[in-house]
Amino acid sequence: MEKKDYYEVLGVGKDASAQDIKKAYKKLARKYHPDHNKSEDSSAKFKEVQEAYETLSDEKKRAAYDQYGHAGTQGFAPGGGASYQDFSGFDDIPFDMGDIFNQFFGGGFTSSPRGSRSRRSQRGADLKYQVKMNFMESMYEQEISIKVNRDKSCEKCSGTGSKSGKLKNCETCGGLGQVKRSQESFLGRMSFISECPDCGGKGKVAENLCEECEGRGIKVAKEDVKLKIPAGAYDGMILRFGGGGNHPVGGGEPGDLYVEILIEPHEIFERRGDDIYSKQYIDIPTAVLGDVISVKTVWGDVKLKVPGGTESGTIFKIKRKGSPVVAHPSRRGDHYVQLDIEVPKRISREERKLWEELRKK
Repeated sequence: MEKKDYYEVLGVGKDASAQDIKKAYKKLARKYHPDHNKSEDSSAKFKEVQEAYETLSDEKKRAAYDQYGHAGTQGFAPGGGASYQDFSGFDDIPFDMGDIFNQFFGGGFTSSPRGSRSRRSQRGADLKYQVKMNFMESMYEQEISIKVNRDKSCEKCSGTGSKSGKLKNCETCGGLGQVKRSQESFLGRMSFISECPDCGGKGKVAENLCEECEGRGIKVAKEDVKLKIPAGAYDGMILRFGGGGNHPVGGGEPGDLYVEILIEPHEIFERRGDDIYSKQYIDIPTAVLGDVISVKTVWGDVKLKVPGGTESGTIFKIKRKGSPVVAHPSRRGDHYVQLDIEVPKRISREERKLWEELRKK
């Protein structure tokens, strides 16, 4: 099947800025995320949006795509850009952090691919949280703790809702889990079968209600959850922690915990894909004669040789001083610094004489 144009997928023009692309991506990602959009094609559209953003948010990939189309992006390793998605095993889920979540909770949570509608009905609801980080924190792997309120199986009744732990057949449906009702119509008497409202379709109810959970089988628990945020986390990144969501009533598979990372802007650095950009001023003598200057990067100050005759607006590349590549922390993007010439607003009489002499020559 022929791929769609990435700009068309995000609904932006080819001259769109990095901010325009990010804004379009976040809007469409929320629109088509299967947790919000239950249409049959939401998963495919979500993947399409992720793939388009992974290419267009990375300056190098975007340049290759603009020149050669989809063929130009084939040489880039998967996950090598700013996107951090893993669709193996889950057809509609961002990066899977289930192993890390299980590590902190003693392996008590498992995750498995979603299947039929009946399996979905036995799965607890997902939880969604947002975590704010400053720019510099996002450059390093972080272990943070957040407070999560979620439904958990009642320990006193083992999630049965019954004080004795025993269940009995529902009197309303006789243990069938379904009720039948008849209704007269112009076509004659018609019968309808629906889920039993008293047992929720399970056919069983508590023999005697558990006082701890009032017969629900679940309780709201407040937990301090430790999360590992990978180095190089970017604004809008969504992490999935398998099994970290709500437990369903009556037992079954817990939902997942989704954490969206929000990165606060930095006063000096701007991130574009895995590269970082900054501006720095130099004086006129340095621009004319050349010199070695100190440039601020997220990894500390770096010496940069400025050749004589450097024009204002010239951009220099400092290799491997950009953001860590997510999932490949040993790799980094580059740092690009734009040097602008600072013209003094006030000069002394002696300096003015010198400039006048230079102008005459």
